Amino acid sequence: MAVTTQKSAQVTAIDAGSGALDLNKYGASLRKLEFDFAQSGAGDAGSLASLVALPAGKVTVVLPLSRIAFSALGAARTMDLGWLAYTAPDGTAVAADPNGLDDGVDVSAAGAVVPGGTVGGAETYTFESQAGVTLTAQVNDGTIPDAATLDGYVVIAHS
Repeated sequence: MAVTTQKSAQVTAIDAGSGALDLNKYGASLRKLEFDFAQSGAGDAGSLASLVALPAGKVTVVLPLSRIAFSALGAARTMDLGWLAYTAPDGTAVAADPNGLDDGVDVSAAGAVVPGGTVGGAETYTFESQAGVTLTAQVNDGTIPDAATLDGYVVIAHS
């Protein structure tokens, strides 16, 4: 064996002149988007809570740095985290995905979670939009009670 010096695919591409730095990965600012949500009147299963509005452009949600706290929503309740429909930079409509960021979080008792059960090992998700994207929480398996609360923050990388 020998000591080696090797390059990642990204550094190799930059050295060859064929790659550019993705500022959402290299040099983007991390921003913390806080939210406080209180349900007004009980909502049926499938009710949505809009939590944060991401800015337009390319935005990466960093789930391991994010946190969502919740009041007790009732026996056997679960919550999904996702987004509303939005428009991509090329004008293409992107469908809503109510569980695109996390699926089936147990919210029967009060608690808090670091989201990220859906997006895979990287635990980040990159959106590219014309006018921004709204992140949502959807309560399943029963009603969301009046005065139920969700609060916390979502950390994003945005250049």
